Amino acid sequence: MSNKVIIIGKPNVGKSSIFNGIINKKMALVDDYPGLTRDIRKKKITLWDKELELIDSPGLILSKNEFEKSINTSTLSNAKLSCLILLVFDSKDDLTSEDHNIINLIRKLNKKTLIVINKCDVKNHKIHDLNGFGKKIFISAAHNSGIDDLKWEIYNHLEKNDEVKTEDKNISVAIVGKVNTGKSTIFNLLNKKAISQTSEIPFMTRDTVESDIDIKNIKFRAFDTAGFSKGIESRLKVNQISIEQTLKKIRLSQVIIIVLDVNNYYEKINSKIIDHVFKENRCILILVNKIDTQTSLSKSDITEHIYYLTPQIKGIPICFVSAKKSIGFETFYKSLLYQLKSWKNRIPTNNLNTWLSTAINKTPHPMYNGNLVKFKFITQVSIAPPKFFIFTNHPKFISNSYKRFLANNLKNYFNLTGLPTKLVFKKSFNPYEKK
Repeated sequence: MSNKVIIIGKPNVGKSSIFNGIINKKMALVDDYPGLTRDIRKKKITLWDKELELIDSPGLILSKNEFEKSINTSTLSNAKLSCLILLVFDSKDDLTSEDHNIINLIRKLNKKTLIVINKCDVKNHKIHDLNGFGKKIFISAAHNSGIDDLKWEIYNHLEKNDEVKTEDKNISVAIVGKVNTGKSTIFNLLNKKAISQTSEIPFMTRDTVESDIDIKNIKFRAFDTAGFSKGIESRLKVNQISIEQTLKKIRLSQVIIIVLDVNNYYEKINSKIIDHVFKENRCILILVNKIDTQTSLSKSDITEHIYYLTPQIKGIPICFVSAKKSIGFETFYKSLLYQLKSWKNRIPTNNLNTWLSTAINKTPHPMYNGNLVKFKFITQVSIAPPKFFIFTNHPKFISNSYKRFLANNLKNYFNLTGLPTKLVFKKSFNPYEKK
């Protein structure tokens, strides 16, 4: 792997704490005891959409002791193979001749170097003048402050590599909706054989029925679930158990197909089902079934009315089908695969930051009590559902309306409309900021 990053510094400057903070695990031992780390420790990780191997090294001690000389040799050998060096200093200490000797050693390697000033949680930390050698990053590894900023700086020094591809195997999909909307008929059609019992009798499906299906060469684990009802039958114990099982499948499935009956799509219970599924942050598609029973209704009017009743899902595909006559399913398959691709897509970090820069320059955040709200960078931290972190100097000052503006602008720009998308505003670390 070409992306190797090594952490170097004197003993007891917090190298292992930084290592643990970046990998987000307590893998390296940490203590105030100098020289605790004796061995090179390596860990392959992914920073958003780039992979790297992070290396924790023992403290560099310029000594004639053969054992300590061998440790230094091992550290510098790994440094020569790295694309980036994190040179760590303790903010509380003045630079010593030993520090300058280490700096000279690192200079001779001619490697990209970030100067990491650790332990900036103390009040009287010192600024180290290194004559322009490397960009300074101020952190407190013990308090996990500034680690995200450090990760961002590391990310910008890494070479691009192929994104980690997620395989579309065993994707779980649950078919849900009100009773008698045709869920079981749709389930059987997707399976190309009769598996679920179908009937006009409400709550015919009580136990969740499972099967493996194939749609356009993508394998799914499909669940036919019990229907929801607003009537007295929904309060019967046996049907309550079935509904609880359906709610569990919604929580555990990646994709939810919500089936509406074209004859009663406007009923409040449908809006409640849609809202519940949306709040579970699932990948959603809506099927309006039984279109063969209605010829006078406009599909565009129905779509707009569903969006009007549940505005939070605007942009989610709404497909019109007849499971009984097998109408409209090619469009449904295309919509399903497109929605799933968007759901699992990881947007390159550079593209995200180009968008953020454009959006805030065109519509900047207003001043707050004389304070300028700055947005440092954005990155996608997870997929399915898409989740993003935006780093800013004053997350508490950002108005809700501006948060909605950025969220909607992001969804429109990257065609994420209709997907539950989470935007989290995090504070970027500045040790010199007045508390």
